[in-house]
Amino acid sequence: MKIFGKRLRVCFQINKTMNFSQKILIFVIIFSSFFLWVHLSGFYDARAVMEDLGGLPWLYSSLVMLFSILVGFIVQKQWDNWNGLVDSVKGEVDALGELYLWSRYLPDEYKDKFSKHIKYYLKEMIDNGLQKSEKEEKSEKIEKAFSSLETMMFEMSQKDKDLMPTTFSFFYRIIEARTSRLKYSSHHIPEALKASLLFCTFLVIILCLFIGVKDVWLDYSFTVSLALMAYIIYIVIDDLDNPLIPGNWHLTTKDYQYMLKQIEKD
Repeated sequence: MKIFGKRLRVCFQINKTMNFSQKILIFVIIFSSFFLWVHLSGFYDARAVMEDLGGLPWLYSSLVMLFSILVGFIVQKQWDNWNGLVDSVKGEVDALGELYLWSRYLPDEYKDKFSKHIKYYLKEMIDNGLQKSEKEEKSEKIEKAFSSLETMMFEMSQKDKDLMPTTFSFFYRIIEARTSRLKYSSHHIPEALKASLLFCTFLVIILCLFIGVKDVWLDYSFTVSLALMAYIIYIVIDDLDNPLIPGNWHLTTKDYQYMLKQIEKD
């Protein structure tokens, strides 16, 4: 099933660099070509099928219903994961900003160091932080930047314990949000489940070619709409499953960039 899923994914997953409109256009062209071939090549007797459909419409409706149930559960789960990831990134950036503002009121020996380390951390996150998270890899530079903040907290706990509670409350929020970001970014649909989804999508698209409608234009309008709906659902799920990989729907570093610009203006 995993091997089948990977091969089928190659057929469905048109270049990630293409925008949404290009993917839709290419899919419609390919599907229209298959539709034309099926109806002009004599691949099957369309009239005979239309004269005796039997239980075919009910079987296809059952397939689409099962596909809809599967898609509904997956989309809901992936949407919750997406929201959690977005909230974690915003929480991390906001906490970094609040720690920076608080550091402006600290003694000079802490003020400049906090500013330097926070900006360094933001720069590294902008450069390759999210890409490393997607691959479940650790960036040595990001780990070093975060460790420098931890070192600052330790130094403060030794020298100025009165400043520690408020400072640590901001730092704890950074740790909490960062941990959540790493957790949500590592969540993916299991391979077996994704292969099953791809197989169901393939069936919905292929079998709709054989639904008999006497008027060829009505037949084409119905089948291309149904196939396009199934393909768009796949694109949405695939993007939600890979939120840090550039695509039609992915998380960017704009929050980190905005915070870095605000700090550099100060």
